[in-house]
Amino acid sequence: MFGSNFRMVSTNDILSFALVRKMFTRKELTDYLEAQTQTGSSNYLSEQLDRLLKSNLLVREDRGVYALSSTSKHKYVPFLSEELKQLNLRLKAKFPFIKVCIWDSQSIIPYLHHIPGVNHTYVDVDRDATTSVFDFLNRDNPVRVYVTPGKDDFYRYIDGNESIIVRPLISEAPLQKVQGFKMPAIEKILVDVALDVEFDFMQGAELSYFYKNVLDRNNVNQSKLLRYASRRGRRGEIEQLYNNSLIEY
Repeated sequence: MFGSNFRMVSTNDILSFALVRKMFTRKELTDYLEAQTQTGSSNYLSEQLDRLLKSNLLVREDRGVYALSSTSKHKYVPFLSEELKQLNLRLKAKFPFIKVCIWDSQSIIPYLHHIPGVNHTYVDVDRDATTSVFDFLNRDNPVRVYVTPGKDDFYRYIDGNESIIVRPLISEAPLQKVQGFKMPAIEKILVDVALDVEFDFMQGAELSYFYKNVLDRNNVNQSKLLRYASRRGRRGEIEQLYNNSLIEY
């Protein structure tokens, strides 16, 4: 079923799929894992599913049908598409010594009430490399590329259009490795969506909805969250959002 170069499936891989699908069949899960070049025998997959069932992270709805437990919290793992993998590999080949963190709108969609109609890809790199990375990506790219856009530029050129946005990576930003690639930890995403122009559509009720959904369904390190917010000079604002989202309505 799988080639020898494929990566073994983990419980986090299954939980990432469950987070998006809510309820799914074993076949749907297997098809997804094959598409993501992840492998494991049928017995191994059963062991991983049983582990998640016993820890109450998944529940069995019917024979061969599973769902994310309504009471479960787990480590957030952003969605890593094949397109993001290839973009990572291109940048690593061209800029082997810079720090790169690539993610996209798909990473936040499961927590939103109103779903954006287009996908934006965020390429966060060392601040002094943003121009070089922009110039490289802007060559012969069918998708428009922008670097650190302001609010006016965002609404004039980017809003409503698929795009790649090159942004400065704040030092000590919370990151994690997914399949060997650097991606944002949930604490970075929570701060970025509250502060950056690319997520202006989420302000107000949508932002509160997002925060509450994230905190209800994921383990969030408050110290790491507020440390990153402090690095961006906005600790008070993020702390208030965090505390308000913990209140049960």
